[in-house]
Amino acid sequence: MKVIIVDDHQLVIKGFQRIIEAEGFEVISSFTDSSLALERIPLLKPDIVLSDLDMPKINGAELIRQLREQVPEQKIIMLSMHLNQQVIKKIMGLKVNGYLSKNAHPEELIEALKAVHSGRTYFSSDVTQSLLFKSTEIKTEKALLTLHLSDREREVLKHIAQGESTREIAEALHISIGTVESHRRAIMTKLEVKNVAGMVRIAVQEGLVY
Repeated sequence: MKVIIVDDHQLVIKGFQRIIEAEGFEVISSFTDSSLALERIPLLKPDIVLSDLDMPKINGAELIRQLREQVPEQKIIMLSMHLNQQVIKKIMGLKVNGYLSKNAHPEELIEALKAVHSGRTYFSSDVTQSLLFKSTEIKTEKALLTLHLSDREREVLKHIAQGESTREIAEALHISIGTVESHRRAIMTKLEVKNVAGMVRIAVQEGLVY
């Protein structure tokens, strides 16, 4: 696995690099300048970009937006100290592959890298708890749309929210990949969302995943 780290603090980069390389993965480059990172990442073609959110010049959110235009398939994990729900939802809306709190345990960093590399999404436990906290107090109208899902659709949604791939869901539920995709489309229509991040958010709000 080839990883690029983008963070404006060199000490932070070195710390993440030691954790990542101790697992046998390769940090092929790192950048404290996000504008330079934006130029080089499409050329270096890493498996995963690990980026801080708060950076000068080009912040993490803008980095994601521009990378998505240049390399739509690029896998990105956002790192942040922010556990504010609005910030998390904004980043999820940018189709980030993972969101990891900088307070997360090093083991979670490795777990996140492995999950995203295999095609799943990953949100650290404190990020998930932040999203879940509000849902225990307020059920939004959109979240209540899950009431319109069939039992099978709720099962599929739960597996999606846990970051499983279409193939993994098909194997777990003993159904075809085509059936999973059909359920996925139906879920998105009923929940009125356009991407996996939207489905995950509602699944967390409804307590389908913890």
